[in-house]
Amino acid sequence: MSRSQTIGNQTSSFRNQRPKYDKSLPTTRKMGILVSGLPSTRKVEKLEKYMNSIEKFHKRLPKEHIENSEDFHLHYHQWYNGHETTGEGIYTYDEGSATQSDLEKISKLMNGIRIDKKHTIRTNVVPICLHCHFPLDCEGTPVYLPKGNLEKASTLDHNVCDMCLPSPSLCTCCKSPISEKEDPHNMAKVMGQFACRSCREDGEIQEKWRYNEENKLINATISSYVEELHLSDEAIEREKQLMGGKPRPCEDITPFINALYIKDLIDPTSRDYWPFGMNAQQYLEHRALMDFNNPLQETPDETWREVEITEKVLSNYIRDMNYAYEKYNYSEEDRGSLPEEIISGGCKYRFVGQGHGFTCDSAICQAVFQYHQENDDGAFSALVATNIPIFTTRPGRIGGTARELGFGQERCISCISKVFHYSPDK
Repeated sequence: MSRSQTIGNQTSSFRNQRPKYDKSLPTTRKMGILVSGLPSTRKVEKLEKYMNSIEKFHKRLPKEHIENSEDFHLHYHQWYNGHETTGEGIYTYDEGSATQSDLEKISKLMNGIRIDKKHTIRTNVVPICLHCHFPLDCEGTPVYLPKGNLEKASTLDHNVCDMCLPSPSLCTCCKSPISEKEDPHNMAKVMGQFACRSCREDGEIQEKWRYNEENKLINATISSYVEELHLSDEAIEREKQLMGGKPRPCEDITPFINALYIKDLIDPTSRDYWPFGMNAQQYLEHRALMDFNNPLQETPDETWREVEITEKVLSNYIRDMNYAYEKYNYSEEDRGSLPEEIISGGCKYRFVGQGHGFTCDSAICQAVFQYHQENDDGAFSALVATNIPIFTTRPGRIGGTARELGFGQERCISCISKVFHYSPDK
């Protein structure tokens, strides 16, 4: 859904296609009468015409309701499959023809008028954008109005909405404007809090931000976030050993770089929460320890690095995989003669199926996977590897989480076919 839209008597102006902001607009705040309670309908043009028709709606109102009216702007949403009215619109008036007191009087007279059998309008005098005539959420806006269809006032000009004259995004720390070069995709608006490059790379500045007059009031010493372990206990211990028995070093990183959203650093319910009392370095060590104690995934055996990937290796990989599919008459639609369990090398391998998150642990298969992972931006991983039939020695529930499955190893249909001679006739 796009932002709310508006059309007037003369032209239809889409909010994402409005003319460029005119700096010559008057600098005094403009007021209008917000009309609520209108029908929500996809017949936008028909309702707009009705609200501007003297023969219909206006015929029921005393002359003083509309004698100074300049225009009526009907608001609507622009959906992917068409437009739909929001149930609101704005009456605008000539600059010198109606005072605030006049508008209040007119609004009271109009309030409660029924425009048809089902709809009774409600009216309020509100500040409106000088450019697009939308009601502003600013000083002077009635506090009881719903915020959904109000536009924030621009920080560059409080008489214009932020849609017409976008406010610059300011650095969370130093309050300087974020340049387009630093934020080309305007992520600051989406993420809520954003930092310029210099502040993002300076842990001392971030520490001052964490304990400024506002943020120091968030003084929980621990997060209420409940951490769930991703891997089995045996797998976690293995990952710790691979890391040398200690958390990763906290070099060339800051709290802002470590967290995806800066706002999570001051959210006591978030995993990224910066506990009160910690300095920047202590926070980074705290987060590194959390990651150390709860790794996201298992690191494959390093033997795959000894395999040199050549055209012949890739060709043989595809050949062996096709042979295995034919051997068991396997397809994505038909399991063929592929068994549920296989005993090989004293281990029981269970069939996992397709649409999984496993890769084969054999050196060649893992080397091929890592080769594609580095060269095709994850296409092989997403489209091919997840659909290769896999067997596992993990003892837990098939289809469960990695922790529920336990610790073990995986072999693909190709590797299984080389060590297990299965005949469907037996």
